[in-house]
Amino acid sequence: MNRFVAVMTVVLVCMFAVSLNAQGIGRNAKKNRNTYKKSADKANKDYQKHAQKAAKNAEKEEKAEEREEAKAEREAKRNGEDDGVKIVGGDDASPEDMPQPGATIDRTIKDKTIDQIMDELGLKDEAKREAFKKNVRAAWEDTEKEDKSYASKYKRYEDDAEKLADAKKDHQEKLKKIWDESDEKLTKDEVLTEEQMTRWKKTSEELRTKTNTDRYYEAKAKQDAAKAAEEDADKKEKKDDEDK
Repeated sequence: MNRFVAVMTVVLVCMFAVSLNAQGIGRNAKKNRNTYKKSADKANKDYQKHAQKAAKNAEKEEKAEEREEAKAEREAKRNGEDDGVKIVGGDDASPEDMPQPGATIDRTIKDKTIDQIMDELGLKDEAKREAFKKNVRAAWEDTEKEDKSYASKYKRYEDDAEKLADAKKDHQEKLKKIWDESDEKLTKDEVLTEEQMTRWKKTSEELRTKTNTDRYYEAKAKQDAAKAAEEDADKKEKKDDEDK
């Protein structure tokens, strides 16, 4: 009987020890699983962060390449390497790549451009071509004279919104007067047909309404807005990284 009790005691002690060991293993396994999960979550967050940065850098590089390509295209057009009629404007150029406020275009370039326009309009009569060139060249040069005056006013009133608005309004009125008088003379002298006049007005729309000063400061405003947006995005990204 005593031997039986002793044996049972040993068995119970062993079973208790095994039970404790199993519980310890279970706790360790659970702890290990939690540790692994935390490590996996951290690795996943790090991966996502690096992936987002890589994507952002790739996007910046792509935009830089697009800007370089656009710049090369603009230079090609200025050097006469591009086909088609191009008067002024129409590009998303940066201020650094554009003519400065008040700058003028060489007369030979004006004449070459006007020749191309007349070809596009189908104006073949030599007398009418000469009249058209003389008329448009004069209006173009008057536009540049007005722009030179406007460039000075813009710089003077850049920090005075009210005076700058008045200067812009006066500038637009003067441009309209220049080109209205040009159109009236072309019509009076019957240089263009009605259809040709319509096409000419459409082709020269930006030349009639915007000068180098207008285009320069519009490009500068776009550049400043894009820079501010990029800085805000960088700040947001930095804050998001710090919060993780």
